[in-house]
Amino acid sequence: MDKVYIAGTTKNPDVLDELSKDGTPHVRYCVASNTNTKPETLDILSQDKNVYVRYLVALNPNTKPETLDFLSDDKSPDVRYRVARNPNTKQETLDVLSRDEVFNVRYCVASNTSTKPEILDVLSQDEDLHVRCRVAQNPNTKPETLDTLSQDEYADIRQIGRAHV
Repeated sequence: MDKVYIAGTTKNPDVLDELSKDGTPHVRYCVASNTNTKPETLDILSQDKNVYVRYLVALNPNTKPETLDFLSDDKSPDVRYRVARNPNTKQETLDVLSRDEVFNVRYCVASNTSTKPEILDVLSQDEDLHVRCRVAQNPNTKPETLDTLSQDEYADIRQIGRAHV
């Protein structure tokens, strides 16, 4: 049977652990994205040389917060913004990512429904209108912040801010 198929469909964590060592990146992609993969296996895959493996680890709901901390410092913004999307990411890590130079990373922090209101307050002042728009849509945004956003220079953000005040 095809290893890629097995890695993508098996529910056996021991089989996934073994397949995580495969030399074929596509097999490791499937292991990294499989929700039956053990957190310990994902820890190892978080150090994979292949960026796609690392960003799939960052998206996996079984990835430990400590592993996400490690990946939050990845040189690839594709990995960092997937860490910012993961609900398991610690608040301290989201806080650091909220200051990332890449707007997509900040956008994902603003979109994450686990992000605390204090971080969203800071992001409500972001230079990028897409980030501010996601803050306005986040259910954790405080009413005072929404009130401020209802005065934003961009009409779309003003409408969202007003709709949630």
